[in-house]
Amino acid sequence: MPKWLIGVLGCGGLLGLLLVGLLVVAIVSGPSTETAQNGEKPEQGEEKKKPAAKKKNDPQNVAVNAGQTAELQDRTLVVNEVQRNYTPPNRFTRVEPGNELIRLYITMQNTGDRDFNYNIHDFQVQDSNGVQKHAETITELPNRIGFGDLAPGGTLEGNLVYQVPQGDNGLSLVYETDIISKRTITVQL
Repeated sequence: MPKWLIGVLGCGGLLGLLLVGLLVVAIVSGPSTETAQNGEKPEQGEEKKKPAAKKKNDPQNVAVNAGQTAELQDRTLVVNEVQRNYTPPNRFTRVEPGNELIRLYITMQNTGDRDFNYNIHDFQVQDSNGVQKHAETITELPNRIGFGDLAPGGTLEGNLVYQVPQGDNGLSLVYETDIISKRTITVQL
């Protein structure tokens, strides 16, 4: 047998036989009319059921007022206090003209069975124009929320301070659990 024939059969021939075998298996097995959920064949004329649209206040998006407990699958959040025109302990925090500082005292509890991360950047205040702002960094703020992990059964309490338009009554705290799952809690302040 010539060497070139051995090379073709050895490398390319083996790959070709594998592809032909996969093609035969795919043709023989044919398309399936069974559903992935229960293995039953759909009735003639029966349409596939579409998943129901998510409600606005489902477990992925919860909206409450300040003082009320918002519950997600593995955590709760309460805005206990809202203080308008907050004056920080230091005089180095500069407030832009037409703005005020607002202090929020929150409680978050881990009701799940795993640790989860929290971060000051998970919390933003949204004004009545839809502008979302991150918390101010005030190092002397008592019980300042930072970042870390919260163990199952653990409770985190602390303060967040934001710069918002003076007298805006359409403020809300928006807490996003993480960028992947996009579960949010919105608290009307």
